[in-house]
Amino acid sequence: MQLPQLKSYNVKLYILSPIHVGTGQELDPFSYVIRNNTLYLIDLIQWMESYPKKDELHKMMDSDNFAVMRSYIADNFNLENAVRCKIPVDSSDLLKTYQHAIQKKDSRNQVLVSQMMRNDITMEAYIPGSSIKGAIRTALANQFVKEAGVKKENAVKDRRIGEADYNEKIFGNIRNDPMRWLKISDISIGKDNTVIIEPEEYSPKPDKTLTPKGYAEVTSSLCYNGKPIVYPLHVSMAEFVLHGKKVDLQFLINALYQFYVPKYEQEYAKFYNSKKAEMIQRSIVMMNQAVTTLKSNETLIRIGHFSHVECVTLDDVRNPKTRKGKDGRFLPYGQTRTLVNGLYPFGWAKLEFCDLPSEERPDKKWNFPITAPMPVTKSPQTPQPSVVKMTPTPKPVQIRKPEPVEEKTSISELMSQINTLRHDDKLQMERIVQEMEELENDNEQKDAAQALKEKLEKAGTWNKHPLKKNIEFCL
Repeated sequence: MQLPQLKSYNVKLYILSPIHVGTGQELDPFSYVIRNNTLYLIDLIQWMESYPKKDELHKMMDSDNFAVMRSYIADNFNLENAVRCKIPVDSSDLLKTYQHAIQKKDSRNQVLVSQMMRNDITMEAYIPGSSIKGAIRTALANQFVKEAGVKKENAVKDRRIGEADYNEKIFGNIRNDPMRWLKISDISIGKDNTVIIEPEEYSPKPDKTLTPKGYAEVTSSLCYNGKPIVYPLHVSMAEFVLHGKKVDLQFLINALYQFYVPKYEQEYAKFYNSKKAEMIQRSIVMMNQAVTTLKSNETLIRIGHFSHVECVTLDDVRNPKTRKGKDGRFLPYGQTRTLVNGLYPFGWAKLEFCDLPSEERPDKKWNFPITAPMPVTKSPQTPQPSVVKMTPTPKPVQIRKPEPVEEKTSISELMSQINTLRHDDKLQMERIVQEMEELENDNEQKDAAQALKEKLEKAGTWNKHPLKKNIEFCL
């Protein structure tokens, strides 16, 4: 049987609003210090080895007093070459909370921060290709709900249907999953293109109880920085047939556009189209402009954490699991949004497929403005509301020069990643499996698969591991 030939495409990712793809773990209090509105990721061991007052330090470390140790490190850390990375902080609440915890030696608040995915060697943050591929998979699956026989009445009986079971109904057995003919690279976004913010829950209802979300590292973006943030994306694809339809690159673009653009419109209409949301409206007007000017070779997509239920489930079978209310019934979903510093939605991006013709899309009536609304008051004596970072005024800018696409991972690098891989690190496991599948040398692919199998067997998770068939396919 002749396998389809993958074709490479030149694609650009425009980050429209801040994206957060976390590791599933938070920065512990001994891995960073904050000074001068900057969070410094530190190598604690390296600092300890060079610290001159070792007796004092060892005595402090042996005290088992978490708050005292954290304050001591924050006050005495002074080794520049033990700084792994510097990240600006744009959250007055985080700065205040951290300062209070250090000064008062307060053990009640660990001041945890959710970090972006990072390369442990270069410390460059990155967006995993698997996150982008997952967003594409959801939009594509949404096109085939009826053809695959995924029905809403099944979702009522089994709340998991539509979130898990749809995979096999739509894409078939994992061994023959056609999505293996779509390969997407990770995107390195560098060491200096992220910021620490505060995710804030927002509701259009004045009496809604909101849930604190902690702090998180996010990417730079168009609406936050006031200028285009663009990265090259390496995409390889071979056409395939799904439920009798040919899926090529243009089919994917159309599926993404038809899924995510209505979600953007619906979110605006439900949450941001009111007087209460005026500051939000002003903050995202540049993103509105980008959405309304999408060409035929461009599409909207939503990536990463806080993408919200509508963008990660299928339209006709959406039935997410929520907690039960006092009456014993499941509470309604999708009643709030989580926004960056209370202003910017998470995760919106634009994909431009540069190898395809770029044509205007048909005229469409949009339910949101593409110019900033007038301020609530016109009185020059009355100060306007302000935030930590003032929302930038739209202006012509130059697109940043894209960073070069990284070369494919070598077998030696991949084996090194497998050796240090934790068996329960789901995101890293998925990334390694994807890189393994892209190896062109069959023997190298087999070696990597065997190493993964041995690691999972040793951990006792091989037989029931969700990626077992993918690994076996490479053996």
